[in-house]
Amino acid sequence: MAAKRPASQAAEVTPTPADTGEVAPAAVASSPTLAAPDSVPAAAAVEPATADTPPAASETPAQPASVGQQVVYVEAPKPFVPKGNRVFGVLIALLSTVIFAALAALAGVAEEIVNQKPVGFGFLSTIDFWAPVVLFAIGFIVLVLIVNRAGWAAYVIGSLVVALFVYFGTGGAYLALHASQIPSNEVPQHFTAELFRVATLVTAVLAREASLWMGFAIASRGRKVKARNAEARVLYEQEIAAKRAEYEQANARNSGSAPEPQESAVEPQTAP
Repeated sequence: MAAKRPASQAAEVTPTPADTGEVAPAAVASSPTLAAPDSVPAAAAVEPATADTPPAASETPAQPASVGQQVVYVEAPKPFVPKGNRVFGVLIALLSTVIFAALAALAGVAEEIVNQKPVGFGFLSTIDFWAPVVLFAIGFIVLVLIVNRAGWAAYVIGSLVVALFVYFGTGGAYLALHASQIPSNEVPQHFTAELFRVATLVTAVLAREASLWMGFAIASRGRKVKARNAEARVLYEQEIAAKRAEYEQANARNSGSAPEPQESAVEPQTAP
């Protein structure tokens, strides 16, 4: 049997806001006792979180950032710089210049004896004597700087170049020093006569011998320097290979031990 519907009670009709044109305040728009169950405010629907309640999805802690690989520093060996032979060669060239000057002085004394002139050393203070000495020093030093660690064959050929430089340089120096005493139309004749002078020829021969034999000493040391440079280059390449292997091993260990990013233990909560 259907339930009986209660009879409606008489109630006094009061004008509504719609009839009067006034808007009721939001706070008294409806009675909380008469509100529908589904119209509960959203703030009241959320229960306060307790210790046993897992955090919501929005409160999930951020995942830890993955740690990047460490930078591996391996000290590189010093660059290989081959040793030269120029400093030693220049010193020997200067010593050779002293020897050449002494031989030239002896040759001058011998020339005076052969020409039956009184033996003296006055020529040591003349420019004609020191000009070939300076030319020899310049030529031999330039040769040493060019050939550096070259072998004895370079000094065999180079000694000829030094001798020719001293030979023709002596003739040119003679013309330059006596230019005021030589008529311009007789310059070729004086130059030829200076080249065929015995003292000039002897000077050229002494320049060749001094640069040749002292060049052998320089070449001997240059050969040893080349051997040491070859050994040092091999050691340098071995050290480079060892450093490269050390770097690769450190890189491999670093990449293998780097921690991978882990997922968060708290899963986000989904709506039912």
